[in-house]
This record gives sequence, C-alpha cells and structure tokens, in this order.
Amino acid sequence: MHASSLFQQLRDSRRASLLLFAATLTALVIAAAWFVNARSGLAEAYARLGDSNRLLAETQVLEQEARLRVEYAESARQLLQAARLQGLSPEDWGERLISLRQTQVSREEALPLLATVLRSHDRMFGAEAFELSVTNPDEGLFHVPTVTDRQAAPLSVTLRGSLLFKTGRDAAFMPDTGVDLP
Repeated sequence: MHASSLFQQLRDSRRASLLLFAATLTALVIAAAWFVNARSGLAEAYARLGDSNRLLAETQVLEQEARLRVEYAESARQLLQAARLQGLSPEDWGERLISLRQTQVSREEALPLLATVLRSHDRMFGAEAFELSVTNPDEGLFHVPTVTDRQAAPLSVTLRGSLLFKTGRDAAFMPDTGVDLP
C-alpha cells in the first residue's frame, strides 16, 4: 500500500504533479529532438554509403579497364616480338593501298594483276574486298571461250585492300608483274 499512498500524495499535491508533468514533457521533447537528429544522421549515413558504393563500383570498373590495358599492351608486345622473330618488323615493310572497283581487264591482264596480290615470303595482301567475275554470261570464269570469230569478253575485277611488301635491306623487292597498280 505504500505505492498507493504515494500516488495519493501526488494527486493531492498539485505542485508536485505539475513538476512531474514538466519533467516528463521535457524528457519527451529531448527524446524527440534526439530521435529527429539521429534519423537525419541515419539518412546522411545512407547517402554517404550510396556515394561510397558508387565510387567503389566506378573504381572497380577503372581497375578492370587498367588491367585490360595492361594485358593488351603485354599481348601487343608479345605479338611484336613474335613478328620480329619471324622477320616481320614494321620498319622492313612498306604498304600500298589497292583499290580497283569493277574494273574491266582482259584475261591476259588478269593473271599478272592477281599475281601481284599472291602471298609470298616478301609480300602479303590483306583484302577488304575481292571479286572476279565474267562480263559475258555465255563465258565461264575458268574456261576460255572457244568461239574464234570474236575475242573473249573482259573480266570484271574488284580488288581493295593493303599490299604489304618487304623494303628492308635484305628484302627482295616486289617483282615487276607488268601491271600498273593505281
């Protein structure tokens, strides 16, 4: 009954009740202020965490790009070393661009033209486009027409690409095939 007598006294004492109410209200205001402050701090922490995660992801992407560049550079170095061991050092080779678009040539001119792009130890051709066709539907590409009253129709040649040829001190220069390339 001791607790009930305490409540009885508090109820009877208006001043004590007001003090208890004021203390409780003050504690509640302080707790609310702390809660609002803590909640805004939590929001800021989440924002910083998001920024940190974004920066981490960007850094990981940059690191991966850097690793790929290192691997690419190492691969290029190894390729250049292997090319030099095979006698393909860039300073010993020249390049000539060839571009013939649907040019008509006789069958006699076609053979030396095609011989210029034939791969050998001293030249290589990297074709971007290659087409060889007949202009007369009655003739075959690999068979000379047997008609004797007229000449064979010309062939249509499309040839585009890079012709690499040795130019170094010990190179055998490109042989003259009798065809003037553009």
